[in-house]
Amino acid sequence: MSPADYVDNYYVRSLAEDRHYPALNGTVETDVCVIGGGLAGINTALGLAERGKNVVLIESRRIGWGASGRNAGIVAKGYSAGEAGLARSQGLKDAQKLVSLTKNARKLIRKRIAEFNIDCGPVIDGVLTVSWRDKPEALRQYIAQANGNFDLGFEFWPRERVRSHCLTEKYFDGIFSPHDFQFNPLRYLRGLARVVAERGGKIFEGSAALKIQREGGSWVVHTAAGKVKAQHVVLCCAIYMEGLDRRLENAAFPVQTYMMATAPVDEHILKSAINTRHAIYDTRFCSDYYRVLPDNRVLWGGRVGLWAHPQDIAGAMLHDMLKVYPQLAGHVTPEVSWSGMMCYAPHKMPQIGQLEPGYWYNTGFGGHGLCPTTAGGEMIAAAIAGDDKTYQAFAPFGLSYAGGRAGRYVAQMVYWWWRARDFMEI
Repeated sequence: MSPADYVDNYYVRSLAEDRHYPALNGTVETDVCVIGGGLAGINTALGLAERGKNVVLIESRRIGWGASGRNAGIVAKGYSAGEAGLARSQGLKDAQKLVSLTKNARKLIRKRIAEFNIDCGPVIDGVLTVSWRDKPEALRQYIAQANGNFDLGFEFWPRERVRSHCLTEKYFDGIFSPHDFQFNPLRYLRGLARVVAERGGKIFEGSAALKIQREGGSWVVHTAAGKVKAQHVVLCCAIYMEGLDRRLENAAFPVQTYMMATAPVDEHILKSAINTRHAIYDTRFCSDYYRVLPDNRVLWGGRVGLWAHPQDIAGAMLHDMLKVYPQLAGHVTPEVSWSGMMCYAPHKMPQIGQLEPGYWYNTGFGGHGLCPTTAGGEMIAAAIAGDDKTYQAFAPFGLSYAGGRAGRYVAQMVYWWWRARDFMEI
């Protein structure tokens, strides 16, 4: 295998080495079999290995092949459902506990980068969420409530400060999160995989799970050329289950997002538009998100699709960039573009739990992956290794039916409605 087996993107091109893992051949026995080599699977495997469990991880393609290895690389607390939404649906006390899990996960990510010497930098602190609407008081009220209820450490940035970092009239005031940060997610994920292997875990790439069945007191996971016998099995393969478990497959739907990385931009020209190293989001439902990479490249992402795939992702992303920063026209050249498939449940929360004794799932992290997958891996590992019950905090969200194929059409219509709301500013 080689990096060419990955979907071509900036992160793959940034790899300094190409460690790969063999395909499974024959029968392997272990305590736990983890299915899926993305952020959820690797974090689960590492948590188990750290707790003394023998673990085997099987991945159908490469470690970090899916959205885990080609996302924006922004490490932020919280969930796609949002803190305020969780407080309304679950009550403030339970919402605080859920958000705290991701705040702790953010600290754990920093700790692991340092402890395991993972080369995933530059690690740059600070994420700025900018508003397309001139409503500073509403923003101040949101910050006060978020800080009061969840201790998030948000700072209000007036438009003058926002526009000194983002030289555009599209943005007004902003929310600065000093504790969130950015890095290279594929190099981070591959670094965690290295640690799993160093701690005795076995990783197999190119080994898709085809069937899971119960045999006596064990679970058996079959691949094309082998099988894994384990006391526990954990499904972490999101929307790539491909018929492996209909209960999970029908409880979520895939969502595509799109990204582009530019060629290096002249520093003076770049600073005439994006004069910051902080990662940027905007407050629209259909938001842009971007950050400056080493060598003054710009990573730009946005849009959402459930069925359609743009013929020209780079052109679409460049159009969105120039809508915000017209001064970059003629100075920015797309170098590589790609899409990623995320797994969303209707409630926009992770799906974490146990279907049957010893049969676990840890999936559904669309939109907010890096911290929640870390938290999910820790919860599942603690449950298996020590009978910890923290994962049960996600039981209220459940595995509600996402509508199968029809559900994607409904979700696409909802997305179009929200795009219209962004346009009409309602």
